[in-house]
Amino acid sequence: MVSSAVRKYAALCLICLCSSLLFLGLYQFNNKYSQDTIQAANGILVLSERELQQSPLRFLVSGWAFYPDALLSPEEIRHSSHYMRYLSIGEQTNFSSPANPSPYGCGTYQMTLFLPERKDGYALEIPEVFSAYTLYLNDDLILQMGKPASGTPLIQNRIVTFYGGEPVTLTMAVSNYDHFYGGIIYPPAFGTMIAVSTSRGIRFAVCLFVCTIMFVCALLAFYFSKRMKQKNTLLFGLICLAMCGLSSYPVLHMLAAVPVFPWYALELFCIYLAAWLIVILQNRICKPGFLPAAISNGVGAAFCVYALGYGMIASHLSLAAIRFFSASVFCYKAACALYLLITAVLAIHRGQKRSKAIFYATVAATCAFVWNRLLPVYEPVIGGWFVEWSSFFLAAAIGYSLWRDVVEGYGNSLVFQEERKQVIRQLSMQTEYSRQIAETAAENRRLIHDIKHHLRTIDRMAAEHGQSDIRLFLSQVEEQVAAVSSYSHVAFCQNPAVNALIEYYYGMMQTQGTEFQVRLDLPDQIPLTDVELCTVLGNLLDNSVEACGRQKHGARRILVAGETRGSMYFLKVENTYNGQTMQESSLFLSRKGISPYHGIGLSSVRKIIESHGGDLDIIPREGVFLVGITIGL
Repeated sequence: MVSSAVRKYAALCLICLCSSLLFLGLYQFNNKYSQDTIQAANGILVLSERELQQSPLRFLVSGWAFYPDALLSPEEIRHSSHYMRYLSIGEQTNFSSPANPSPYGCGTYQMTLFLPERKDGYALEIPEVFSAYTLYLNDDLILQMGKPASGTPLIQNRIVTFYGGEPVTLTMAVSNYDHFYGGIIYPPAFGTMIAVSTSRGIRFAVCLFVCTIMFVCALLAFYFSKRMKQKNTLLFGLICLAMCGLSSYPVLHMLAAVPVFPWYALELFCIYLAAWLIVILQNRICKPGFLPAAISNGVGAAFCVYALGYGMIASHLSLAAIRFFSASVFCYKAACALYLLITAVLAIHRGQKRSKAIFYATVAATCAFVWNRLLPVYEPVIGGWFVEWSSFFLAAAIGYSLWRDVVEGYGNSLVFQEERKQVIRQLSMQTEYSRQIAETAAENRRLIHDIKHHLRTIDRMAAEHGQSDIRLFLSQVEEQVAAVSSYSHVAFCQNPAVNALIEYYYGMMQTQGTEFQVRLDLPDQIPLTDVELCTVLGNLLDNSVEACGRQKHGARRILVAGETRGSMYFLKVENTYNGQTMQESSLFLSRKGISPYHGIGLSSVRKIIESHGGDLDIIPREGVFLVGITIGL
């Protein structure tokens, strides 16, 4: 037999291996920088028909001629001498030298394409450039985003088409004075019209599909949160909304030209909002303790505000501030990955089985963080970056854990609804039976009252005729009638439905030998319906009778007391017990047996009370178990 520890370590190694293979596969086959295609050299890219057939889509990464600190047109480049060097897209996000990488400034990129003589159609896709730019094809200005002269940027993923047959020179004059990314940071895509349009359409469809799934998950989470009063499900819905906002930006950038501010600041905020909500929800599920949870939640909230502020005031930041933010992002991501991993490990160590999926997802997210640092030059052709994949893993694992709770809670809700129907039927029958008993008792009292008068009349008549034997017999009959008439129907409260319910449990406790005390004053304006009130008392008394039945030593006692104090109503049910409880987290479980439907009594009571804005307090003391309810009138 393989031990449990060996299986756990094997599963851990398998998750690390699978996630690493995934990220290495994405890096190799879904990376614009790792495609095995011919790249430009010294600003020139020569492509034959055979090369275009083999690779109809390529990304223009290397061999760009770059003119720093100047916004030049093709004519100005030809007729004037400017300093020029060759660079690769993604090599740096700045306009100046690598020794002084400031993102602010301007520059001009140029590349000449030698295409086959046949005049086929070609397409050039310009990804998001967080700067203002002007695009020239040969000497023709065909596209302008923002105002490069003033540095006012607009962001949009654009596509331009043209025909080959002769050399084509691409010239992009770019300026940036507002954003912490300068110049062209993502390589443009070039190829046949069909290849470029297909790649763009697939990317758009994938992003739209992910956004739709996230939005639908958020709506479902909000629905179940409202219906079942689960705060964890509400948090998961917010996570889905944050990830929907993050995934929607590629769709937005394909459909519209938007300013850098505040849109990129909001995109940045969505990233760290999702991370913060994941930390909050994992704290609620894994329960690391008050202090670690408070610290991690506070740090996450502070970093969200920090990232939003950084994005909004980027144009006023110095290079030192930009570098500090970059370093703080690295530290924050590393701390998040480590914290999530530790909390998941501790939760599994404490025996929280539903934390396994979260633990494995956290391991995969940690691998994503490690490979993101080891493989920094990565931009996906389709899909998201490693950090987005890790967020998806964590959200999916948390959603799976919560879905199990929702399914179980929904099953309990169905059971509760069925029990409620049975309670209504039984309560109606018991109320009618109690009414009939009360009417019969009243009629008996009238009959006994009349019989007493008849007996006294007969007694006087017997005395007048000296019939002592008859008088003796009548006196004995009168004593028996008096004894019977001394019994009266027990009335615990003025509410007939509640009174009938307590009468039922009163008889049960008499048989069990349990002392039963009732001091129940029900106001007329209590917000609970008769069915809800009987459901609450029925569940609490059922638990109390069960607890007293297991008690082997000492006196058994159950107390029900309720009173009005000002605008509040206080109800308590107190019972003796053997001092043993079954508890998972803050929930007390039934000891009736193993069943998914045992132990939902208190949850049903809590649901009813909280739906009316009340509070339920459960206090197990030494030898006495107390349930207190406070509700506004």
